[in-house]
Amino acid sequence: MRLDGPVRFRFRDLEADIEVLIEGDASWVQKMREELGISGEGPGYTVPIHGSFRNSNDSTISSANRSRADARGGPPRRPGPTPDPSRIPSSIRDIGNLDIESEFEKLGVLLGPVPSSDELKSALAELEPFEPLEEPSTELALEERILQALMKIIVRTHGWPSTSESLLFEVLGERFSMDSEAFGKWMRRLWKQGRVERVFGSNGEDAYAPFPFWLERE
Repeated sequence: MRLDGPVRFRFRDLEADIEVLIEGDASWVQKMREELGISGEGPGYTVPIHGSFRNSNDSTISSANRSRADARGGPPRRPGPTPDPSRIPSSIRDIGNLDIESEFEKLGVLLGPVPSSDELKSALAELEPFEPLEEPSTELALEERILQALMKIIVRTHGWPSTSESLLFEVLGERFSMDSEAFGKWMRRLWKQGRVERVFGSNGEDAYAPFPFWLERE
């Protein structure tokens, strides 16, 4: 069976820090995979977005999320009037140019000062000893538990939604016996595994924000 219509191809190699995501018409996605040298039955997987499976004799099997009009080969029918882009107000801002602090001030929310590494180390010491996470998919169970506790302090005690990688490393790097490069790679793996969100700063430095469900993991 082969895919027809819009599809999504995804390939991840956590060890090599590689992630590939291609979306588009099935034939175009296949062409891009061939150019990248990852076509055929090789690495990664392809799934339909709003397309359909087609077998060797060209009979079509509709996917569950397609309308009857799609199954007949016609355009999908959507409720409501035709969208009018001219009625949508434009909001243009340079990437990385958002001043979070000033936006919070407009809402009447004032952020406290960024805690120092010494303050955070002291707060962590009060929570010791730590038990490793009971999570089968975790790579470093004890280290992830300590990172979880640290980010919980930063978010819930100091009110900062994200923390720079440099501050996290300053607090935890020596404790984990990691240099800055190894620590950065570990944080990016946690991001790709859905533990934290990676924030690309306008100054070129990454920051990380914890997902609420991850903070609650035991």
